[in-house]
Amino acid sequence: MASTTSYFRHQAVIFIAMYLGYALYSATRKSFTYVMPYIIEEREVSKSDLGLIISSQTFAYGISKFISGVFVDRLSPRLMFSFGLFFCGVANLVFPAFEAISAYALLWFVNGIAQGFGWPACGKILKQWFTPAQLGTYWSLLSTSTNVAGVLSPVVSTIIAAFYDWRLCLQIQGALAVILSFLCFFMITNSPNDVGLENVITDTGDKVKSEKGKEKGTDTMSDLLASPFMWVISILFALVFGVTTGCTDWSSLYLIQEKRMTAELASGFASALQIGAVIGSIAAGYLTDIQMAKHGIQSHGSARYPLLTSFMLLLTISLHLLVYWTDEHSPQYWLLFIGFIIGNCTFGSVSLFGVLAIEHSPTHLSGSAHAIAALGANVGGVLAGLPLSYVANDYGWSGAFLIMEITSAICLLILVLTWSMPSKIGKRLKKE
Repeated sequence: MASTTSYFRHQAVIFIAMYLGYALYSATRKSFTYVMPYIIEEREVSKSDLGLIISSQTFAYGISKFISGVFVDRLSPRLMFSFGLFFCGVANLVFPAFEAISAYALLWFVNGIAQGFGWPACGKILKQWFTPAQLGTYWSLLSTSTNVAGVLSPVVSTIIAAFYDWRLCLQIQGALAVILSFLCFFMITNSPNDVGLENVITDTGDKVKSEKGKEKGTDTMSDLLASPFMWVISILFALVFGVTTGCTDWSSLYLIQEKRMTAELASGFASALQIGAVIGSIAAGYLTDIQMAKHGIQSHGSARYPLLTSFMLLLTISLHLLVYWTDEHSPQYWLLFIGFIIGNCTFGSVSLFGVLAIEHSPTHLSGSAHAIAALGANVGGVLAGLPLSYVANDYGWSGAFLIMEITSAICLLILVLTWSMPSKIGKRLKKE
């Protein structure tokens, strides 16, 4: 009984530390964006200068997240999480001390590198501490830390920058990140074995014995890349994340420029989408964990597939309604309802694809598996940017959103076709 109580206590402490830590990861990632208007008021900064600073971070973040996902299988995730948060804080602390655009871009590049350490470490720790019947719920709950930061950080930043100074805004967030990085280092533990507790997590692969008698996996990165299910998850992740990014970034312009709606209605739609995102993420993890408790990790398909399929069906219908069944005369509740469903389905699906990648892969390569899937998501996010804007230029925003509707329908078809495919990521290991 004492052991069980100690296990739950460690889970609670670790999860709280990661939740607060990743909320500050998110806050320090977007801190420059929130103070840009005040920097522009103070000095002459061109749009290209601002784009250089933001792009330097985005580029570094994409590369770092993939590399960190691979290395988290070989290094301490606790150390990576704390180390990354520390340097995110340092970048924010020293940012106001410079004035050159090149210095801003370099610091935000460093920030982007450090940002990439956060989520891969979270995924690895969650995999070690939570059973398959818990993983989806806690993964989804942890992802809402980004939404919480996204709601609070702009408001706090605006108040501090308006009444005091934009420099103080970055310095406060940076100082909090540095302080919390030390707390996370002492509060987070990589696995139950590190504190003398029995590891309750059942791995998805067979094991072999090393010379010292410890179990170790024999899968390699090439085994992950050779897995058809890994490719299915990555492709689906890319397609769904592309739709998610497109809806988040372009919906306001679409509603204002093409549907001739007011900025207030477009803002309401965006808010409804974000509310749906939070509820969808949590519900996706919790509901599919109930099914995982009943069926466990299956050798063919996944107990999370039925909800994913339902999400894709609802997303396809919602996008169709947005394109063909809304205009400036549509009731506000109708528009808010569609926005809520789109947010629910997109962000709920994104959360589940990350879970699928790590729970169907061997524990010692779970970080690498998620890195591969997340790389697919990054590709989808890029395609939803400039390429989709070119489509909008030639065929209007309705054409762009029609492509997203078709994309979600393709995801639905892929899920149906792969419903019962072998879902083990990695080879079947042979025992020595």
